[in-house]
Amino acid sequence: MHKIGIYTDPSGFFLIIETPVELQFELRDGNGKLLITGNKLRQPSVSINIKRLAKGSYTLKLNIDGQQVFKTIEL
Repeated sequence: MHKIGIYTDPSGFFLIIETPVELQFELRDGNGKLLITGNKLRQPSVSINIKRLAKGSYTLKLNIDGQQVFKTIEL
């Protein structure tokens, strides 16, 4: 598995995903509702705008080289 960095920026407005490989992502709320989808292609990182999301638990689903990885994100 590839090394993945997931963190919020200092302002708390963006969720940053860093990895050297391409990936697809989904961000879902605590009820499983799909909120945001996207791809990280050739850039070193992707920024997801989370400014308007309420505080709480979210699930980040990453699809990397055919493998799925799930991370719980607390905002």
